[in-house]
Amino acid sequence: MAMHNSSETQLVAAIPLLLDGIHLRPNSQQPLLITSLLTAMLNGPELTERQLQEFDFIKNTHRATALINVARDLFLFNAVQPKKEGGQGPVSAGLSLERQSALNNSGKAPWTSDKAILEQIKQRMVQLIGSGAAFPTEIPEPIHEQRALALVCASCDPYFQKVSDRGKDALKRMRPIDYESETLVSSIFAMFLGGTIASDAVGVRSPVNATTKLKLFSYLNKSVKATASFQQWIRVVSDSLFGSGVTVKLRQQGMSFMLWAIEKAPSSQVDQSSPLLLQLIQRTLSEHTPTGTSSLSEDQLRGSAYLAYGILAKRVPSLALDNLEHLQALFGAFVNETVGVRSSIQEGLLAMLSAYKDVQLSQQLQNLLPALLQSQLKSPVYQARYCALRYAISAFPFADMEARWLCILGVADAKHEIQQLARSGLAIKPSAVLERSCKLPTLDVAISFVHNKAQHIIAGSQALVPEARTAANIANPIVFCSALDFCRSLLLATGIRKQSDSLVVELTDLEFINKHEALLSELQRQSMQIALSSLDTHDNLSSLWLDLVGAVLWDTCTDDATTVSKALMYLVEALSLGPQALSHVFFDNQQLLLSRLDTHNYKVQLYAAQALSIVYYAKLLAELGSLDLTFWNEQLVQQLHDLLATATAPITPKTLDKQQGAIVALGYISHGLVAAFLTKKSSNLELAKLKQAVTDIYAALLRGLQAANEPAVHPDIASAWCTAASEVYRLDSLAIGHLDTAEQAMAAAVKLATDPSAPKVYEEALRLMSDIAVGRADMAGNMIEFLYSTAGSTTSKQLDKHFKSGEALARALGCFRCTLVRADWVLPNEPAQVVGKQAVDANQAAVDQLFTKITTEMAKSTKIQERQAAAIWTLTVVQSCPGLEALSPWLSKLHTSLSMLLSDRSELTQEVASRALGLLYNMGDASLKEDMVFSLISLFGGNAGSSRRAAADGGSADVQQALRRQIQSDEPLLEQESLGQTPDGHAVNTTYKSILSLASDMQNPSLVYQFMQLATHTAMWNSRCGAAYGMANIIEQARGAIQPYMKSMVPKLYRYTFDPSPQTQAAMKSIWSALLGPSFQRSALTEGETMPTSGASVVEQYWDAIMEECLASMGQREWKVRESGCNALASAILGADPELVVPYLDRIWQMSFRALDDIKSSVREAGLNMCQSMANATVTWCTPSSAESKSHDQQAQAIMASVVPFLVDKGVGSDAEDVRTFSMGLLLKLCRTSGRYLSSFVPVIIERLIESLSDMESQTANYLTFHAEGHGISQEQLESIRLSAVKSSPIMQGIEMVLEYLTPKSMEDLVPKLQNIIRHGLGLPARAGCARTVVVLCVKKVELVRPFASTLVKAISGSLTESSAFQRQAWATAIGYMASMLSPKMFGNLLKHLEKIYFDKYSDDVRGVSGQVLEQLAQRCPERLREVTTGPGTVSFVYFGRWDASKIIGVAFENAWHEYIIGLGKLTSDGLLEMLRLPLAHIADDSWPCRIQSAKAISDIANMVDREARSGDSSSQTCSAIIRTLADTTLLELISALHGRLWPGKEHVLGALVKVYVVCADAVADNEELSPTTDAVCGILLKELKHGEVSYRREVLKHYCTLAKGTNLDMFNQMSGALLQQIEQYGSIASNSDAMDVDDDEHALKRPQQLMLVAAAIEAMQLTLPSGRYLGDSGTKQLASVLQGIALTGVWNIRVASLECLTALVGHCARELEHTRFEFAVDIAPILEAVKACATDGKYVSVRTAALDTLEAVLCVVSKYPEDSRAKCWCEGAKCALNLFLKDPVPSISDRAKGILDVSFETLP
Repeated sequence: MAMHNSSETQLVAAIPLLLDGIHLRPNSQQPLLITSLLTAMLNGPELTERQLQEFDFIKNTHRATALINVARDLFLFNAVQPKKEGGQGPVSAGLSLERQSALNNSGKAPWTSDKAILEQIKQRMVQLIGSGAAFPTEIPEPIHEQRALALVCASCDPYFQKVSDRGKDALKRMRPIDYESETLVSSIFAMFLGGTIASDAVGVRSPVNATTKLKLFSYLNKSVKATASFQQWIRVVSDSLFGSGVTVKLRQQGMSFMLWAIEKAPSSQVDQSSPLLLQLIQRTLSEHTPTGTSSLSEDQLRGSAYLAYGILAKRVPSLALDNLEHLQALFGAFVNETVGVRSSIQEGLLAMLSAYKDVQLSQQLQNLLPALLQSQLKSPVYQARYCALRYAISAFPFADMEARWLCILGVADAKHEIQQLARSGLAIKPSAVLERSCKLPTLDVAISFVHNKAQHIIAGSQALVPEARTAANIANPIVFCSALDFCRSLLLATGIRKQSDSLVVELTDLEFINKHEALLSELQRQSMQIALSSLDTHDNLSSLWLDLVGAVLWDTCTDDATTVSKALMYLVEALSLGPQALSHVFFDNQQLLLSRLDTHNYKVQLYAAQALSIVYYAKLLAELGSLDLTFWNEQLVQQLHDLLATATAPITPKTLDKQQGAIVALGYISHGLVAAFLTKKSSNLELAKLKQAVTDIYAALLRGLQAANEPAVHPDIASAWCTAASEVYRLDSLAIGHLDTAEQAMAAAVKLATDPSAPKVYEEALRLMSDIAVGRADMAGNMIEFLYSTAGSTTSKQLDKHFKSGEALARALGCFRCTLVRADWVLPNEPAQVVGKQAVDANQAAVDQLFTKITTEMAKSTKIQERQAAAIWTLTVVQSCPGLEALSPWLSKLHTSLSMLLSDRSELTQEVASRALGLLYNMGDASLKEDMVFSLISLFGGNAGSSRRAAADGGSADVQQALRRQIQSDEPLLEQESLGQTPDGHAVNTTYKSILSLASDMQNPSLVYQFMQLATHTAMWNSRCGAAYGMANIIEQARGAIQPYMKSMVPKLYRYTFDPSPQTQAAMKSIWSALLGPSFQRSALTEGETMPTSGASVVEQYWDAIMEECLASMGQREWKVRESGCNALASAILGADPELVVPYLDRIWQMSFRALDDIKSSVREAGLNMCQSMANATVTWCTPSSAESKSHDQQAQAIMASVVPFLVDKGVGSDAEDVRTFSMGLLLKLCRTSGRYLSSFVPVIIERLIESLSDMESQTANYLTFHAEGHGISQEQLESIRLSAVKSSPIMQGIEMVLEYLTPKSMEDLVPKLQNIIRHGLGLPARAGCARTVVVLCVKKVELVRPFASTLVKAISGSLTESSAFQRQAWATAIGYMASMLSPKMFGNLLKHLEKIYFDKYSDDVRGVSGQVLEQLAQRCPERLREVTTGPGTVSFVYFGRWDASKIIGVAFENAWHEYIIGLGKLTSDGLLEMLRLPLAHIADDSWPCRIQSAKAISDIANMVDREARSGDSSSQTCSAIIRTLADTTLLELISALHGRLWPGKEHVLGALVKVYVVCADAVADNEELSPTTDAVCGILLKELKHGEVSYRREVLKHYCTLAKGTNLDMFNQMSGALLQQIEQYGSIASNSDAMDVDDDEHALKRPQQLMLVAAAIEAMQLTLPSGRYLGDSGTKQLASVLQGIALTGVWNIRVASLECLTALVGHCARELEHTRFEFAVDIAPILEAVKACATDGKYVSVRTAALDTLEAVLCVVSKYPEDSRAKCWCEGAKCALNLFLKDPVPSISDRAKGILDVSFETLP
């Protein structure tokens, strides 16, 4: 009771005391104390910031704790629910019965039964708890945490949206909380789970509601500490999944928390709880089984459960390793689950996979797991197949063949990604080959395993059909082919590993292991040979491999060309490189090979023919000395005759493939037979038939070659004849007594090579010519002459011909010393064993002939094609015939010729020449190398005169001395100017210009050759021809020569690797790559030197030199140098140590921005790339690490101190748009990522970002600012769009992020900058951004803003009158946020300034800013407004502004007033005077709108006073005083304001006068001074009624009616004449209407207004009829006559008004008759006529209703006064009229008429 009777000051003072009592008193006293506290908050005023600070919760933490506890319980308390019978109402979620009883005082508190009170008190409480003034940032952390939880409860209020919104807003304003706080976690668990079951259930809290639980999950899912309390979090999960009343969202959050807990909880807890967790997961899946109508939320829940399944197994590997139950469950779910859930199952399985990695599986799992995985490869769900393969790859070691077999099966899958995954599981890593610690499957295990699997294939069954693809043939060829590929890769890897101790190779050189292509290099062939030889160490292993590769031969149904060709290729490798015993084993299966000659695939035919050649060679070689040669003379001869007959038969489309296979087989078989004869040097006469058959084959081959040019011959057949002849003529047929047909074959080949239309035939013809020259050395000259004659006719699109010609020449000149010839040799024995050692050597005569032609004619030719041929042929011969002694005499001449070709116009020629020069340089001795260096320098010019003279005089020794002197003198060997020209004036290719420059910079010209060898860049080298010319044989020599110059070379070489020229770049990259390969021989280094082995380490070792080189290059005149410097620097920065970069930061940014604004577009692009690299690096370096590191922090601060000022001053403020845009992007990135490192730079960053909002606004927006109307866009729309862009701008987001790191010191620096922008900022975006920045500051950094609030408000107040309406609103919002922080004086000045703006001569929209500011003040700090009750800008101003003529302005003041009025209390005389201050001051203003506004305000104040008087809330004395005050202050002022002429809106002043008089009528009557105002008011009304427009007179009549209704004044004598005059105007209106012209629009528009005026006059006349006296006969009769006439003929509204007035007049006469007369004054008969006329009006119900009212009044008179002589006549007329009403179609009228009939006619005479 005391709380209700206390003053506001006492209530505020009681709050701390009550909080102390709640803290100290026992529970029994809690209800009373809590009720008193809440009552004080409810009845008291809204607490001001000063009052909140006085609570001092920092020192009195017990008060804060008590308040938060009460608040949280209050927020959890729900709206009133009905009580149970005989007990308490239901307990709100989160409360106990005891706490709820304490909160509502056992149901006695008013908020228990009144929702409005409960909402109000909750709003008060959430405002208090969310206040930063009551709970500053220094509040202890435990209180801060509990406060956050209380606000969480408020934000989840399910009944009161305002409470929820305020709670959410308060949470956003709070500082972050520590999710790892033990007290926070415990409190959350307690709220979530409620109390424990105890004996006293009254004190047990129930869990909070579902909405609050969802909010609490947002904290739990971020807390690792929460996962350490297993008992609590497992209950939370269980309750969320299976508790009562759970929702879908709650289940999802519960499952998410389970995932978090499983991942983050201690391992020991997860191990112990795994059975329970597993049970929860399985129960979730069982209770939410998939259906055809499963919702998305259910799918998400099941998906999370499967993921939890996998993560649990990851944390507890024993679940997966003990048995396969869980793994089977997950795999089995793929089939049953929906598509959306399968991805989650896949994630779960992949998470579970870690349990199987790097562990030793039990024997049971080793047996069962592969079977499970193989069964999953049958699944129709591709995720199941994918996961099965992942398990096969990761769960088993690479040496496990069961797992490899699963990968082999996976290769045949229909999904490309699964195929790729399977291939990756079969690929043998090159690093694993060289590292013996990496275990590979052994050959015996692998081949035996695959052979066992392939037994079904060999036997012809279908058991191996893979699950992922059904095949109708014997086996899936893809699976079988993959199995062979894997075994073959394993053979190569084994061979390499066996020789790895003596092998020096790059890892890239071992990539052939997994390519499954033909063996080309000696390394590949040697590795396979070693591996095949090792098969003999195992029993029967060679035969098993032979069975595998030959399995397809047995399968006559297998027609997959890829599988068959690959198997035959592997068979040829085994027969050629393996033991000869394998050939003998396969001899009996020759028919299988012969059967494959008919296939459509040429590769199959070729490999089958090669296999036959090897088999027959080995067998014949073994049986030449035997007695039984029946097979050779009979069966083989018959085979050859059959093949010959097939080959020479007429060509048809059906026999084309068969003929091609027969021809190729004839060539290879003959080759093998002749080789056997040559090997044995046999002339066995018993093989005469066989030899004759071979002779016949020679003749047939010659005939076939000669006929191959005919148009009828298919190109494939012609190519086959060439291939077969090549094999035959490669061996000297004369050695075994055959006829010499080589010349004829050469002629035929030449003829075929002259037609380039068939490339394949041309290629085989060249090969035939070269093989003829190998067998017959004297034929090489013919080939050279032919190729020379055709070289000049080669076009630019036929460059491959030069390479093919070169290969042919290399074969012919090098013979069996040529690597190309050696690669074609498939026989088991070496060539020397077959043809002899002398025949193996090169053809010296042919070498001399070719190089004479090249040096004397081709290299000097004017034809570019011949020069290209010269370079390519030289390179091909030198490359394909390494170490050929026949080349030694030609090295010097070739060097001279090729040096000249370095200046050729063709880049290809230059590069080929350069590579050839490098090879020639390495082949020469020391003296020749020096001469080569001298000649090259002489060719390109420079200071070589002394060297040249020394060379002429003293030879190479003098050259060396001259070069040494020149190097020591530090003079450039190569003039820069001369690098661009050759002696004939042609430009030197940029690649070699760069190479020569690099060598020149290193002061060692001899390095040019090493660079040339390493530089490869033309696309031709990527072709199948160019690829044959690798660099492996020159790298080691180049490294040794260049190594001493590394220090001077690396920086320039590094930059050159980024040269804009693709050729130069490729060349330099190849040099860089070759020199820095991992196989570099460190033994070549000098003592104390270290040689980097990777690009990254090189850059670090030579960092300073590289930086100087790149930075200097970026400022050079040549654009290519600038561009290469940019690109090089960008690459160097990536991954660099920031300590290396910091010293160069300023220079790097300066040069980068300079490049970004370069005149050359490509340099600008490079500059952008450089800037992006720096930006990425800077962001990485300046991102705070999760673990604090002092060194990292210092490093980041140093970088920020360099970068941020540069970006702000020179970047964002740059005139170059690209620089400005990039700088802004980087600055925003730093704002997002740099965190605490930003604190020192916040002011400058914010200032620049705000200014940039205008600077970086699009040109379109700027254009539309001045041309908006021309595009149909209003300025308001344009400004709205521009401000929306500002709000959503990344720049604005950056500002908000930076503000998080504002400190008190930086705030001092920021405020002057904000002031400057507020006062002088240019552009709408910048000013809007500044306003938003201030608002964000107030929201996030209240304490920092408080000391500067007055300063900022003062600056903003000067900008309130700017032209932009949206910007004015933004400033108003900013002021609203800061108003609560202002001092009282500043706040008063602000209000005064607002009133001044409003009344100054601004436009309406500018004046409206005062209302906008007041609206913000009322919303943000209404208590501050209520503190100032008088003076400018206060109550009167807010109230006065409500009635502004502009609706927009009025709405703002209206909203402010509604907030304002809440705390004003009851109206008093002083308050009334304050409210009237401005209206009275402006009632006589020169501005008519201002007068109108004042009148409206006074009228509304009068209404307010009237309501206050009628409500009875105030005492009669108080009401009388208020009314007297109103009358004294307003009546005379209003009367004075009404004097003078008529002006628009004057009716509002008149209305205010009438309204005030009505309210104050009694006071006026009692006050002698005011009594004259009665006559004045009536006089004014009468005066105003006589002039003015119709609409104005209507308003006057309206106000007169108000006066008549509200007072008892008898104004009939004064007003009746004027009113009757207005009524009588109807006649003239009607007559004018009849006579009015149809087109008289003016009269047509005025007539409705005139009619409404007449209706209003009739109503006024009705109200004017006096109640206390009689009007007299004449006046009464005149009025009745006029009214009944109008009722007969008027329009409907006038008829209604006249009937109502007649009704009133009849009643007036009846009352007079009762007191003074014996006869009725008015004749009722005319009135009844009017009633009858109206009764028949079928259109307007209102007319008939009014007529019935009049009839009822007449009947009342007739029934009461039957003695009147006219009564009988009147009665008849009344009955007639009543009958009309009885027939009315409207039930309400007819029923009412029946009632009148029943009542009234019983008393009628």
